[in-house]
Amino acid sequence: MPGQQDQLDHAQRDLEEFTSIVSHDLKEPLRGIGTYCELLLEDSADKLDENGRRRLRIMHRMCHRLEAMIDNLLAYYRLGQVPPAPCQLDLNAVADQVVDTLWPMIEQRHALVRIAGPLPTAAVDAGLFGTVLSNLISNALKFNDSPQPWVEIGTLKTEPAAIYVRDNGIGIPREHHEAIFTLFHRLHSRKRYEGIGLGLAIVRKIVESHGGRVWLDSEPGKGTTFYFSLSQPSPSQKGLPATGPPHWVQRAGDGLALAGAKTPSSPG
Repeated sequence: MPGQQDQLDHAQRDLEEFTSIVSHDLKEPLRGIGTYCELLLEDSADKLDENGRRRLRIMHRMCHRLEAMIDNLLAYYRLGQVPPAPCQLDLNAVADQVVDTLWPMIEQRHALVRIAGPLPTAAVDAGLFGTVLSNLISNALKFNDSPQPWVEIGTLKTEPAAIYVRDNGIGIPREHHEAIFTLFHRLHSRKRYEGIGLGLAIVRKIVESHGGRVWLDSEPGKGTTFYFSLSQPSPSQKGLPATGPPHWVQRAGDGLALAGAKTPSSPG
């Protein structure tokens, strides 16, 4: 009789095989459909009326959305299968890398991103921590109707350490504060705001995989602040500056980041 560990190993292999099939065999025909839509729009657009061209464009967008949904579902699944690989990191460096990656979006929105003083060092998985910040910053910029969106990243002086990501966006009604962390939960139509409703579910799963928790403070029209704690007590702040000027990243005339620029104590 196979033991419990053998059964678990067998189940794990079955799940890995399933995700491989989903990743390759399901996405491959999707890419093919999307490619044929593009070819038809390029080569046969003059043979179609506007209604036909509109339907092809919709079909093309739906292919991309379904492919993104598959990618996000696989990422969500793998979070439960592969444990985090934490190591002691300077979270400022990770945050700067995330901002660099999101720079095209920041520039397009004419947004400001502020790292309010030094972030702590902590034992986290660098890639997963970067995913949390990236999802929260992206949402802060996406769900924001302000002519000058801003996002502030900072630290609560708690044990364990808690990071916050604050914005001046559209806000979230209190009755949805828990539901937004569930898979595919959306508060708005895709015509108004793009997305498939997986980002915050992934954020929660990553934070909880580190032993932490995530919560928020928000009201409609008053912006949102997301908080997430780290599992381990934050290391001593020795060696880090006790205070420092805010670190702003903003769209400049030459498209370069402005670091350490003098700014008001709070955005806006």
